[in-house]
Amino acid sequence: MKKFCAGSAVMLTFVSTMSVPANALQRPAWNQLSHSHRSHDRSSLVCMARASRGRKSSISRAAAGLGSKATSGKGFAAKTGTTQISSTERALVDQGKSLRRLGNGATDPLLWLSWAGAAAEIGEYAEARQILEFGCRSCGTENSASLVAALGQMRRKPQDPEIAAQSTTVDWPGRADTSEYVHGDFMAYSVPEAPTSCPRGSVHASGETIVFASASQCIPAEECQWVVSEVERVAGKRWVQDNAEEGKVGADDIWAKPFPDRLWLREVPGLVDWFDHRLRTRLFPMLQKLYPSIIHSPDELRCHDAFVVRYDADGMSELELHQDTTSFSFTVALNGKAEYDGGGTVFPALRSANDGVDTPFTRMSVKTDVGGVCSFPGRLWHGGNRVTRGYRYIIPVFVYLDYNKSRKPRGHLLRESKLAKSDADLLHFPY
Repeated sequence: MKKFCAGSAVMLTFVSTMSVPANALQRPAWNQLSHSHRSHDRSSLVCMARASRGRKSSISRAAAGLGSKATSGKGFAAKTGTTQISSTERALVDQGKSLRRLGNGATDPLLWLSWAGAAAEIGEYAEARQILEFGCRSCGTENSASLVAALGQMRRKPQDPEIAAQSTTVDWPGRADTSEYVHGDFMAYSVPEAPTSCPRGSVHASGETIVFASASQCIPAEECQWVVSEVERVAGKRWVQDNAEEGKVGADDIWAKPFPDRLWLREVPGLVDWFDHRLRTRLFPMLQKLYPSIIHSPDELRCHDAFVVRYDADGMSELELHQDTTSFSFTVALNGKAEYDGGGTVFPALRSANDGVDTPFTRMSVKTDVGGVCSFPGRLWHGGNRVTRGYRYIIPVFVYLDYNKSRKPRGHLLRESKLAKSDADLLHFPY
């Protein structure tokens, strides 16, 4: 995505690199990618902060100099004998207080962009997102286009009002189940080398034991069956319309081969509420247990995107090898393995973590039964293995780490500057 000039400021949004897949250099045909399961690049926020400081205002002057402090790798949580940490935090809080003093006049999006960029520059990424969302509300729809653009695909697209109203009446399964997550058995796999690091910090020391497949249900089978039945009820002929236009390559004009049938969760009444519930009670705790050295708490995770996919042996039956730029990706199997042949998540080079180092890596498809999960780093090459009989239904889930480098809770700058008066002023949802 290109930079856009606005007066003396140049805005580079969160999605500057998200619009191109990680393997764009290897696959030039993908250069039109705008698919929303790509995570944002933190460097774009840093650029945004520096550019927005060009505006001669008290807000931007309060942020001046933060770049040199941030590049030393010393955020709020750094331990040094200097006063650098407190002065950095003080400058950020002062920016928020300056916006608060403007009251209803805080409708200039560049002021919010500057503050969010300054927070991101020192690693307070969750805080930057909260600031941009808060700025959207303060600036109003007519003035918040640049803030929405900066959030890019991180911003949750709201449901259609009619579907949202219908969702309030849906008695989705599992609502009463708030039991503590119990970690089950997982098969572990290794790859030849660690995948490249995700911009949000999911660094893997090696390729050892980084792909997992559950041996039991993570999501109850009856809930998976409900999802499939509701999706089929709503989808109707829309499954095939997704790729019906002549000359259209895939669902979004982005793939070298057609993309399987797909339906967004927000298009099905009740599905987003069910999914939010299971992210909190099952899927995020599961992911934290699988990668404890990277994910310190389930609260540090946020779902970047998710939808229901249907692989059809007589239609869109496979998905080519590709990379995501999310921290983690995983699939939830919505129907049983006996209902289709082939399928599974395919990796070009994999071996069981139980095998010795002399065992060669081979192309392998990993399949789980209904309610099972296959999890892996998003930057790892993977694809959808061809289905040769029947239908395979899954929810691919795209997750990034959403925490502050200081490990302070989301919204701490908004609270300290008295802009957020209660938790209701902050965002609290995993998806």
